[in-house]
Amino acid sequence: MTPLTAFFAKFIGAYAILAGAWLFFRREAALGLIDRISNDPVFESMIGVLRLVFGLAVISAHNRWDGWLASLVSALGWIGLASGAATMFLPTGFLRRMVERMRFREQLPLYALVSALLGAVLLLGGLSA
Repeated sequence: MTPLTAFFAKFIGAYAILAGAWLFFRREAALGLIDRISNDPVFESMIGVLRLVFGLAVISAHNRWDGWLASLVSALGWIGLASGAATMFLPTGFLRRMVERMRFREQLPLYALVSALLGAVLLLGGLSA
């Protein structure tokens, strides 16, 4: 494993754990933020830009597919790039419709758990280097 793979795994993993904990313990704040972002074209575009920047940063520095951890980090970079571009360029309200389709409000604890578990896998993988 390269030092860059370990760095990105620890960085993304720690973020995902904290984001999952925030979703779980600050449910109303998280739902309020999601509602605000998904109903405001400016915030929706800003989130798209942030996702795009994250994706570009990861894939420009780390587009490696050798080993499960490197592949997971690279895949998350490509997902960030694709979701950022989609959020930026698809019609206004697309994000809101996706949040509704995902039943985010009802399934929030599940999304929090998935985020925390993915984060733990990444963090432990990065720390094992």
